[in-house]
Amino acid sequence: MADQSRHVTLKLQDHDQSAAPPSSLRLTGKFLTAGAAGTTLLVLSGLTLTGTVMALIMATPVLVVFSPILVPAGIVVFLTAAGLVFSGGCGVAAVTTLTLMYKYISSYVATKKRAYSYGQYFCPF
Repeated sequence: MADQSRHVTLKLQDHDQSAAPPSSLRLTGKFLTAGAAGTTLLVLSGLTLTGTVMALIMATPVLVVFSPILVPAGIVVFLTAAGLVFSGGCGVAAVTTLTLMYKYISSYVATKKRAYSYGQYFCPF
């Protein structure tokens, strides 16, 4: 029985090796696939760049005409966004500080209770 399973295993291994294409053919396939993907992405990148430049050329006169309105509006939007980010950062810092303080105090109280239960007096300093 063991000899038959070994024979089947060897046949399967031989079959797998014979079914695999030669290594040069695999490398050629990988090269062609990478080349096609790279060419496609390069063409899309060029189209995007062309579209962006054309949109900028067409929008320049509009930006020049409306610049007395757009520049102060941009400054207001920037300051508002900066204020929101700063307040969020302060909130995160406050929550972090409170969490650390809670952990320190709860650890201090637990240590003090343990020392008291053993009849020792605890002094952290």
